[in-house]
Amino acid sequence: MKSLFLLLSFVFLFQLGYSQTDTIIYYKANNKPALGKSDAIRYVKIKGKKNNMYKISTSTKKGDIWMKSKYTISAAIENDSTINLLNQFTKDVYRRIFKPMEKYFYIKEFHENGELKIEGLSKSYIYMHWEGQVKEYYPSGNLESINRYKNNQVKGNKNWLDNGKPFFDNIYNLVDVMPEFPGGEKNLLKYIAENIKYPEEAQSNSIEGRVFISFVIDIDGKVIGTHVRRHVHPLFDKEAMRVVSEMPQWRAGKLDGKPVKVEYTIPINFRLR
Repeated sequence: MKSLFLLLSFVFLFQLGYSQTDTIIYYKANNKPALGKSDAIRYVKIKGKKNNMYKISTSTKKGDIWMKSKYTISAAIENDSTINLLNQFTKDVYRRIFKPMEKYFYIKEFHENGELKIEGLSKSYIYMHWEGQVKEYYPSGNLESINRYKNNQVKGNKNWLDNGKPFFDNIYNLVDVMPEFPGGEKNLLKYIAENIKYPEEAQSNSIEGRVFISFVIDIDGKVIGTHVRRHVHPLFDKEAMRVVSEMPQWRAGKLDGKPVKVEYTIPINFRLR
């Protein structure tokens, strides 16, 4: 109960916009509130700046090492109902509209093309702390997922591909025991480097790019549901899909002692030297 109180206290500060210094929120697996860094496997750091600007970064614990994610978000409060967001790694630009509703905010976030990205109730409008049903959408406008949250913890979800076909249900992204590629992350990078082949047509035409591939590690460790999260060129999409689909079996992830499906998204770069 104490950890929940600490977490909600942090969120409260952000709702009122009082914090102009660093605020850190600690989490266990599946966004369960943690007492502090020693009790956590992930933390979110929100750095308040001048002129209603915030920088939001995430760090995840791997073994005894804390690793900062590349997906740092810059947030600029435009007015009392709008925030503009920039993912500094992907360069994606989003627009968030928020409306107070009793102890929550009703959030609507939009893709750069104007299509709805996500909607639901959150206890904060700076950093999302979801409650109840949350819907996510692809840039095309198609429904991506319907998630059920309780105190920011995923309790279940239904998912679809961008073409409207049903995808696997009840997928998580941060669990107690994360899936592991045989030999660890270094071996995963080695596997990709040794197996990826630069498409000849792309090479002869000096085409470069970065493709984002999503996949799920099933409860038995098999790689399933491989699909392109962000397209760059059909030749790169096809080759990246091939390499990821052919990955060997992983060690499965676990949440609360039970095997669960865990989704990953990885960038694969095609660069000419």
